[in-house]
Amino acid sequence: MSHKTLKLSVLAAAIAVAAGQAHSAAFQLAEQNTTGLGRAYSGEGAVADNAAVLGRNPAAMTLFERPALSTGAVYINPEVDVEGKGAFAQQGKAMGLPTDAKDIADDAVVPFFYYVHPINEQWVAGFGAFTNYGLSTSYANDHFAGEVAGKTSLKTLNLNPSIAFRVNNHLSLGAGFNAVYADAELIRHAGILSANPAIPSATTEVSRLTGDDWGYGWNIGLLLEADENNRWALTYRSKVDLTFDGQYSGSNSGFQTVPGKLDLTLPSIAELSGFNKLSPNWAVHYGLMWTEWRHFDELKATSNQCTGGVCLEKPEQFKNSWRISAGATHYLNDQWTLRGGIAYDKSPVPEEFRSISIPDVDRTWYTLGATYAYSQNLSFDAAFAFLHGKKVDVREESHALPAPYEFRSGGDAYLLGLQMNYRF
Repeated sequence: MSHKTLKLSVLAAAIAVAAGQAHSAAFQLAEQNTTGLGRAYSGEGAVADNAAVLGRNPAAMTLFERPALSTGAVYINPEVDVEGKGAFAQQGKAMGLPTDAKDIADDAVVPFFYYVHPINEQWVAGFGAFTNYGLSTSYANDHFAGEVAGKTSLKTLNLNPSIAFRVNNHLSLGAGFNAVYADAELIRHAGILSANPAIPSATTEVSRLTGDDWGYGWNIGLLLEADENNRWALTYRSKVDLTFDGQYSGSNSGFQTVPGKLDLTLPSIAELSGFNKLSPNWAVHYGLMWTEWRHFDELKATSNQCTGGVCLEKPEQFKNSWRISAGATHYLNDQWTLRGGIAYDKSPVPEEFRSISIPDVDRTWYTLGATYAYSQNLSFDAAFAFLHGKKVDVREESHALPAPYEFRSGGDAYLLGLQMNYRF
C-alpha cells in the first residue's frame, strides 16, 4: 500500500465518500450494465438479455447455450449543489471565501465487462469485472468549510469469476468469488480556520490520505423457471471487509505523525427479482433489493500511539436500506427492443448523521433504453436515466470550531449508457 500524510478527520471522511449524492443509497453504485439501466435495473437477476446478468445472478448463466460477451460503460453526470448557511458561512463571506459550491459531485465513467461460457448442458462458467461502490466530490481549495470539504474519492473494482449448475428444467444454482480492489484519496484545506495567524492561508493543506486495499467475498444465486416466459431469481452478495492503513496527526497523538488504520465493511446485498413475458411483444419485470448498511455504524481510526488507542471516532449509524423497481420491455421487431423503468431508492443515512460528504437522500429513477440487433450474434444497447433527489439540510461537526457548519444541499443526476453484446 502506498500512503501519504494524513491528519485526521481524514481517515474518517475518506471512506464516507460522496458517491451517494447521485446514485444508489449512500456510496453504493447500481450502474453495472447498460441494458439494466434502461429498465431501472428491475428484474436484473431473471431477465438475462445478455452476459451482464452474471453480475447480479450467476445462476442465470444456465440460460445461455453459446458463449456470450457484454461490455460497455455508463457515463454519470451528477448535478449536486451545496449552499453554506449559518454563522460560519457569514464569517467565510466576510473573509472573501466561497461559501456555496456548484456541481460538487464529479462526472464519472463506470466501465464493465462480462463473459459467459457454457461447459456442457448442466455447467456454465463466467467472469465479470464491474464496480458496486465509488465516485468522488471536489470543492474549491479555498472553500470556507475546507476542513470538511476538499476532495474525496473512492474507486472500487470487483473481479467476479462465477459458476452455475442446472439442477433440472426449473431450477439453476450459481456461485461466485469476489476480489474487490479499493483506492481512496482525501485532501482537506484550512478554510476559515485560516483566521488563526498560525495558518498561512485558506488553501493551506491540513490533511491528506491516499491508500488502497484488496478485500474478498462471495455471492450466490438461484433461478426458478416456471417456463421460458416466467422466471424468478433470488441472489445474495456477501459483505467485503477492507482495511485502509495510513498516517495520523492530531490532538490524540500530540500532533505527531503516527501510523493509523481504519476498517470499512462494504455491505451485503440481497435481491429478489422476476420476469414475466405477457405476450410475444411485451414483458414486465420487477425487483426488490435489500442492503445491510447497519454494520456502517461508525468510522474509527486507531493507533497504539494515540491516546486510548483511538485517534478519531465519528458516529454514522447507517440503517439497512431497500430499493424497489419495476419496468416493461417491448419487443418491437427482430431488430429493435425498447424498455423503460422506474425505481425508488431509500437512503440509509439518518437525518441527524448526514455529512457534507454524504448529503444522502431518498431518490427516484426514471429510465428509458433500447437494443438494436445488428445481426443474430451482435447487438448494441443504449439507455438514459434521470435521478431526482430532494434538497436537505446538513450539519457537519467541526474538529476545531465550537459549533457545526451548516449547509443546504441537493440535486439530480443524468446517466447515459452504451453497451455491446456478442454471442459466439
